[in-house]
Amino acid sequence: MSYNSFAYHYDKMMADVDYSWWIQTIKNYLTKGCRVLDVGCGTGTLIFALIDVGYEVTGLDLSEDMLVVANEKAKTRNMTIDLIHRDMRELDGLTDFDCILIAVDSLNYLETEVDVQLTFTGAYSALNEAGLLIFDVHTPHKMVETFQDYLYVENADDLTYIWHIEEGKYPLSVVHELTIFAKNEAGSYLRTVEHHFQRTFEMVQYEAWLVQAGFEVVAITGDEDRQLFIARKVG
Repeated sequence: MSYNSFAYHYDKMMADVDYSWWIQTIKNYLTKGCRVLDVGCGTGTLIFALIDVGYEVTGLDLSEDMLVVANEKAKTRNMTIDLIHRDMRELDGLTDFDCILIAVDSLNYLETEVDVQLTFTGAYSALNEAGLLIFDVHTPHKMVETFQDYLYVENADDLTYIWHIEEGKYPLSVVHELTIFAKNEAGSYLRTVEHHFQRTFEMVQYEAWLVQAGFEVVAITGDEDRQLFIARKVG
């Protein structure tokens, strides 16, 4: 693992994220002991939070570095966790989950309509009867208005980063450019630059794709920047 990578600094950069929204949603719809697949689990923050409140959780992420960090965090807790290195579009073959969670706008990393549809159909096959798919996405308003000309700078003793957002190549898409200056053991700073693509679609389109994949939409909640979907497997 590259210790100047985004994965290594992810928790510091996301320290202000309130994960209680997703945790409370799971608690509202699932009893303790249910099996949850955390897709796009990153460094495992939600995995540990859900385990702490009584769920059996498996993490899945495309980034090996993220999974390494999650595993290191598990070791500090003297525990082992189930982690899968896989693309969210390739959930076929996974089975017996009561809930699939795709949190913190992870679904927005998919570029095309087909990518989202593949993820929904794969989630359907991986869920038990009446299992839940829970995910959140950026709204078109956030892509067009909130992210327009976005520039944020964070300066700390050991980490400085510049977060700039530009319009992407697809409708309702953006590119996040993260320039990270991380202090190493020698006291100097290492500079890395990462680009992260995100795209969203109209909320009614997500609803239509869910129904096509075999889900019924149970609830949609959120605000003008983020919407949370709860869908149940039917049929």
